[in-house]
Amino acid sequence: MHQLRLMKQIPILILVAASIAVSTSCNKYLDVEPKGKVILSNVSDYDLFLNGQTLTSSGARELNLLADDVDMPATPLPPTTQENMVYYWATQFTTDEKLPPVFWGKHYSNIYRYNAVLNGIDLAGNGTATDKKRIKAEALLGRAFEYFYLINLYAKPYNATTAAKDLGVPFITTTDISQETPPRSTVADIYKHILDDITAAIPDLPTGNAANRYRGSVPAAYSVLARIYYYMDKMTDAAAAASKALGTMPPALLDYNTIASKSGIPSMALRPFELYARYSTNSSMREYPTIEMLKTFDVNDLRLLYLYGGLGDLSFKKRGDAYFNPNGTPANFGTSVEEMKLIIAEEAALRSDVDAALTQINDIRKCRIKKAVYQPLATTDKDIALGWVLRERKFELAYRGLRWFDMRKLNAAGKMPLLRRMGANDQVLVELPPNSPKYVLQIPVSVLYFNPDMPRNEE
Repeated sequence: MHQLRLMKQIPILILVAASIAVSTSCNKYLDVEPKGKVILSNVSDYDLFLNGQTLTSSGARELNLLADDVDMPATPLPPTTQENMVYYWATQFTTDEKLPPVFWGKHYSNIYRYNAVLNGIDLAGNGTATDKKRIKAEALLGRAFEYFYLINLYAKPYNATTAAKDLGVPFITTTDISQETPPRSTVADIYKHILDDITAAIPDLPTGNAANRYRGSVPAAYSVLARIYYYMDKMTDAAAAASKALGTMPPALLDYNTIASKSGIPSMALRPFELYARYSTNSSMREYPTIEMLKTFDVNDLRLLYLYGGLGDLSFKKRGDAYFNPNGTPANFGTSVEEMKLIIAEEAALRSDVDAALTQINDIRKCRIKKAVYQPLATTDKDIALGWVLRERKFELAYRGLRWFDMRKLNAAGKMPLLRRMGANDQVLVELPPNSPKYVLQIPVSVLYFNPDMPRNEE
């Protein structure tokens, strides 16, 4: 069995870089197979480690395929790939115990790396105590962000009355893969760990990350906190955290009226409107929107022009022609100014502060609609305002891996309709009814193979 043990007796930490792969000699939660050695000795080594490509990508691109705003009419049934299985909301996305799990593996792999930082940074040389605290804080924030995905994929949505008994996921703090897999923690426990990690991180984080949006900062931490509270349905806390993330002088959104083409959108690492940047695992893939989604856009919405292709004459008569693929400007799976403004707007609409909600969404829309025809939205009706907020959320956060989580939240509130995957001839292939147990993913077969006693989710 491959083993990795932290060498606490010496100042040099030898970290075996992990990749997710099933090994028949390892009965572990991650099945980590060494692929080479990275020596972390000095504080600067840990600093560079946090910049690595692995830790700057998080949410799996396949999250988009679970959502109700994608339409892939050419997908075969029976499905032939894991991607096909995700699109059809299959109970398991593969029956092959030797294949890495689509979602589970990536997040635990990143958690493994963050734990290596947390467990080793205090022993590092050639750095100040302040630098060590900062790096530890960034690792705590990063670990919390990974657990956000895991608990929202493999557990029921947070419910204050049942969270203490609803099963979550194993909480891992070690890098010693010879240890036994911990049991599944409860949903309440995992959320407590997430909130505790972020709270502990904030005092030691830098005040900003303008030079590199992939790195942690105080605004980034509050933005992640806002997202966590949003999916816990604690809207007052979510809006308060979102306001702290934006600060007294919020970063400006990019006004699409001021750029000539999508090439005018800056690199993700430097975009002032990104608060905590994260690539998806395959940001170059195209997503194919439903015709319903496309027809909801105003034809004067510049998001169509700069983020979509295959638009034709904007009549959207044929499924699968138009696609989302912002070449050179991949979607941020991390947090952003617009996400925070939408959280603030939704909370305001829910408590009937319609003017405050409209202020936030009009701030976004005036940067997205052609200037010559832009008109601010106006209403005094709370429900209309809330509908506009949720519509803008679908537009602005499209294909950033969040729609599936929004669907789970809506389903828990009894607001998700029957969903269907349709074939090329508009025949019904697969259905996802309201309250389906498939809104909670099954523990992957490769994990269950080596952990047969791990409790399953409802099927």
